[in-house]
Amino acid sequence: MALDAATAREMMNKLAEDRAQYLETLNRAHNALAQALLAAGSDKPSPQFSFQSTRRNTAETFDTKTTVDRLEVDSSQQHSISFEDESESDDDESLFVQQTLPPETYTEEGLHRHILEYDWTDGDREILGDVVDDRKTLKRPFFPQTPASATDKLHHSIFDVGNDGAPLEIISAADTGSRSKAQTIWNNISKLNADPEKERRAVGRITIVREPSPILFAALHYTMHKHFDVDEMFQLLVDMHTRGLPHRPYDKDPRHRNTFVWTFEYFTIVGDECRPMKWQKADEQLDETEEHIPVSRCASVIALQLVGDPIDKVNRRVRRRAKKEEGQIYDPFSPWRVLAIQCYPDWKSSIDSHDSTKHYVNGPEAFLVTLRAEYKDARKRLEEVYKRVSDLVRMPPDFMFKRAVRNRLLFEDDEFTNSQRYFWAHQTLGVMNEDIQEMIAAYRHCFKERVWNGTDKIVWPGDENSSSRFANWRKRMRRLRQDIEYELHQLEKIIHLNEVKMTEIKNLRDDLFSGTSVLESRRSVMQATITVQQGHNIKLLTLVTIFFLPLTFVTSVFGMTNMPTNDSFHPFAIVTVIICVPTYMLIGSLNTTTGLQFWTTKTRSFFHNVGKWLANFLALFHYRPKWARKYHEIKPEPVGVDKPRKPRSKSAAEGMAARGGFSSPSPGGPNSVLLSSHSTLEHPPRLFVPTKTSTNSTVKFDLPYDPRPFNEPPVPEKDNSSSGSGAELNTKNGRNAGGDNGWLSRVLCRRARNTLDEEKVS
Repeated sequence: MALDAATAREMMNKLAEDRAQYLETLNRAHNALAQALLAAGSDKPSPQFSFQSTRRNTAETFDTKTTVDRLEVDSSQQHSISFEDESESDDDESLFVQQTLPPETYTEEGLHRHILEYDWTDGDREILGDVVDDRKTLKRPFFPQTPASATDKLHHSIFDVGNDGAPLEIISAADTGSRSKAQTIWNNISKLNADPEKERRAVGRITIVREPSPILFAALHYTMHKHFDVDEMFQLLVDMHTRGLPHRPYDKDPRHRNTFVWTFEYFTIVGDECRPMKWQKADEQLDETEEHIPVSRCASVIALQLVGDPIDKVNRRVRRRAKKEEGQIYDPFSPWRVLAIQCYPDWKSSIDSHDSTKHYVNGPEAFLVTLRAEYKDARKRLEEVYKRVSDLVRMPPDFMFKRAVRNRLLFEDDEFTNSQRYFWAHQTLGVMNEDIQEMIAAYRHCFKERVWNGTDKIVWPGDENSSSRFANWRKRMRRLRQDIEYELHQLEKIIHLNEVKMTEIKNLRDDLFSGTSVLESRRSVMQATITVQQGHNIKLLTLVTIFFLPLTFVTSVFGMTNMPTNDSFHPFAIVTVIICVPTYMLIGSLNTTTGLQFWTTKTRSFFHNVGKWLANFLALFHYRPKWARKYHEIKPEPVGVDKPRKPRSKSAAEGMAARGGFSSPSPGGPNSVLLSSHSTLEHPPRLFVPTKTSTNSTVKFDLPYDPRPFNEPPVPEKDNSSSGSGAELNTKNGRNAGGDNGWLSRVLCRRARNTLDEEKVS
């Protein structure tokens, strides 16, 4: 008999439901037996049941015979049960919390009033959705009554922990019937130590709810908002970060002082028949195929509350001149609550993290056990994502033998399937690594060494030297620390595997780009060849058209009806030759590179000359349009280009003589004009002018020192030389020393010339 996939899946789901019902019945029997033993006055701890690790995954097996055989009952010994104690000291009740939680009771009327009157935040509205938006139209009953309801796919675990530290799951007789799970959860969370006839009072409560509906979110908010900042917890679920918020003793909100909040945020693969919540970011296509993996963001929040009055105070000063702030410290062995809200659209959550075989000395230990289970579940989910992504990008087994498969992987198709796959896989693994690093960093930040050894002043103070209770607790915390850090080590391995896989995906993407580039270049070469061939064809067609174009013109002219009738064809032949031959010569020259350059230069020169002539012609009438201005502008000399030097017509001596001076054959000769060096303020510069009568005699002039700036024009002064001519020297054309640096030389030369002239006369 052949079964299709749908029928097989339906049978598997039916088998999973039967298995879940069997496990639930067995667990109820176990709890009922344990409670009966306690009620009978047994002073022994709860019996040790070693159930197999049950999962919500239908693929796992369950051995009924092995599980039943582990409960050993001996009727000859008054139904005594074999126990597996965690430690020899578990019998000492002084090591556990003894103070009970205060009784609480909540009603549906109070829930309705809370929904209507509470001031909901944006995070609350995003999670609760229609419950808040349509709160005025809510109808009772709020919770589904039958298990067949479509919204009744959630799971829960609620335990009451007694003064022996053993967590017992709450199962009431009314919930064993046909009520829905939502109604069962409400019945369990709405009461705490409310039965006065119950001898076993709870010192702690563990509430774990998986995939709650919006109305159950509202119920959790109603029953827990006095103990936890549930608004903050809902906002942490909406935010996409893993964070740890330890006790905040200086916070104004008293709920932050005695609570420890932890939130997880990462990826998971959407399970069969599971749907992410509306506020969770998930894949648009939730159906799984060979080419697609439905991925969703998942989140959970864990919170611990230490009930009771603070046992100590701690002070701090934020700034130097600020007042001291006073904080409150709470006893780790006070009554406690642990709340865990899990929003995972899959079937991979562990349901055996808490059972009656464990004994919790206080609330922090139960909180750390829950935290360890969350890290373990995160590792399982992230390993599954890594495995599925690896399968998605892995080469098929037949790619080595089939050319079509290799071509499909090496070359891109029209829909860019391979590029999209590699891009998605690479980015998904990168974001997953960031989530894992956030998990590890949050743990390292909150749980430092001083928290584990009990020397921290805020987070669970009390070292092993304080008392035997603290010594036993620190011993148990060391084991929990090893378990949690083992999970962190496994997460670090996943980071390494992801990095290796990302490198492999990058290489595959580079190979894809290389193959596609080669294919595209080959197609480009083929396209270029086709383009060249088309160009030749177009050129041939153009030449044929141009050949017949002048002939068509001539025949059109001579074919006019008003042309004179003449039987001679000589005019037609002459016109044809005159028109066609120059045209063919022009086309032939333009078809070559040299001819094209020649005619381009000539044409440009012709139009330039015509424009210049026309601009000059219009300038005669004082009309210069914009286009003609370029012909009248004087082009500046190019900068950095040296002009060709003109040959000198005279020597330096001849030039001096032409300007009225006397040439000297060599520097320092008889007719040279020298200035004394090393001039200072005390010794102004002197001018030595040789006389013509004696080569060795000179006339000395003391030049006045002028301390004014060089760019200040010189003041006219009288000549006080030995000649006594009284001639005044004025600045030439009003130029100053800054504008013409040669004025001093001209003055000196003029004085020397006058002195020589006077010497000649004498």
